[in-house]
Amino acid sequence: MTIVLRAATLADIPRMHQIEDDAGELFAGLGLIDIEDMALVSIGDHGHAIDAGLSLIAEVDGRAAGFAIGARHGEDVYLHELDVDRAYQKQGVGAALVTAFVDLARRQGAGAVYLSTFRDPPWNAPFYRKLGFRDVARGDYLPWMIAIETEQAKFLDIATRVFMRVEV
Repeated sequence: MTIVLRAATLADIPRMHQIEDDAGELFAGLGLIDIEDMALVSIGDHGHAIDAGLSLIAEVDGRAAGFAIGARHGEDVYLHELDVDRAYQKQGVGAALVTAFVDLARRQGAGAVYLSTFRDPPWNAPFYRKLGFRDVARGDYLPWMIAIETEQAKFLDIATRVFMRVEV
């Protein structure tokens, strides 16, 4: 299997929504997310990530298998969303996307890449730790991280979440 990484385009957004919806099914029955009420990344957020050069697609055999999108926050980059279609999981697609995203942030001059994820499912915080991300202590949250957490608190139990970072 060959993974090809490329910049996402606006034409990719419908497939990115399909991937996100499919990947979300992993959370069914965990009690972490209400799958029925889960909102997909907005078209506007996808567009901003594409415009900022912070949106990647991973293709396998010519089909989009996963994506990563992010946003700038001062000198840092936030990995807003990483999703891999369940048919392509556990095959290195997610790791390839994260590695490429961190490299992309480095080329854009970022000091660090941050993300917010669930603490326990193995495809969340434990996965990112294997890729070099480390937990950020609550007292070290930056103002923009607190704003993200405040928004997440409207639909998630914040106690189940953790911010992580990796230096670039």
